[in-house]
Amino acid sequence: MFRVSAKLNETVDKALLQKALDMTLPRMGLFSCHLRTGLFWYYFEKNKKQAKVKDDAINPCIRLYTKDSDGYLFRIRAHEKLVSIEVFHSVTDGYGGLTFLKTLLAQYFTLKGEDVPATNGVLDCSEEPKSEETEDSFQRVYNSKSVRAWKENRAYHVNGTEESGHVLNIITGIGSVQELKAQAKKHRVSITEYIVGVYMYCLYNIQLSEHPRKILPISVSVPVNLRAYFDSKTLRNFSSYINPEIDANLGEYTFEEILYVVHHDMRRGLTKKALTSKVSKNVKAEKNILIRMLPLFLKNFFISFVYSLAGEKRMSSVVTNLGIIDVPEQMASHIDRFDFMLGAPRHKKIGCAVCSFGDKLSICFSSTLEEAHVEKAFFTFLVKKGVHVKLESNRE
Repeated sequence: MFRVSAKLNETVDKALLQKALDMTLPRMGLFSCHLRTGLFWYYFEKNKKQAKVKDDAINPCIRLYTKDSDGYLFRIRAHEKLVSIEVFHSVTDGYGGLTFLKTLLAQYFTLKGEDVPATNGVLDCSEEPKSEETEDSFQRVYNSKSVRAWKENRAYHVNGTEESGHVLNIITGIGSVQELKAQAKKHRVSITEYIVGVYMYCLYNIQLSEHPRKILPISVSVPVNLRAYFDSKTLRNFSSYINPEIDANLGEYTFEEILYVVHHDMRRGLTKKALTSKVSKNVKAEKNILIRMLPLFLKNFFISFVYSLAGEKRMSSVVTNLGIIDVPEQMASHIDRFDFMLGAPRHKKIGCAVCSFGDKLSICFSSTLEEAHVEKAFFTFLVKKGVHVKLESNRE
């Protein structure tokens, strides 16, 4: 699960938001479905029930239950000035979730009397869903000749006391884009690279402070929106990832050295050839005739087993950046900021999601640990570098 939120400058009218949702959902195509179980595959089927606006919860992004969501694979939540969409990743990625939220807010403000055009990522709800929006772009990118093995080592995971039940601790730092950009510019790196570098530096020092018998690599997964590289307009999930990594067994690392590794790992991975290879490796497994012939219950067992060996254990955490969010100017004056948030992972105990709107930068940590030592180290580092942050949390 992941979540995209908009904090408005006024209290949300939930009845009007429900009307906006009723107008928006028919345009969103794949979102208007529920998940069905077949003999060999899961598949999507049209959902004719009304999707309802829900009250927000102190623990966001909890697991979707069919009865609670009327079969839909997303939730629209509202509380005071906040409007959020929580989505199951099988439907879409951050780009698709943001598109839904933008379009929903455009309808909401239109109902309030604003003339909001279908620009800046807002879809026209008078149109029918387009076929290109439901394309499985992974299949188009697939190239059997580019498949090669990617070596990924077991990575360090943060230690701590795990929360029970569905508790997800959220700490969000609100800062200035320009202040962070100035720090990144000093090192000639992007904002994403700088955030990843700071995060890896904090994880590196925390691992050393634990005095482990065996020092493991620090690897942070950075999702990549593939649409810009492969000219796709799909609203389905179409992302890959890059895993910058340092091996602390090679010696001590300074922050500048870690940032150097992150910069070059990111630039090397952000090429069309490298991304094609990574996508093709996954699609090749899907096309394997033996795997296709396996009944679904065996596929579930097989995938779960492989994931336990080569999934989240190969990365210390994740940093995902939704980037600069822009909206039509008729909406902009009604919105204070956007937030982006990751749900609870299976093995990684903490994740980081980033987005910006105007000069407001939102860096959100979601964690299943009672301790907040990683978040404290991260934001303390930024403040010492002159990036001022205001912290918000659902913690007591």
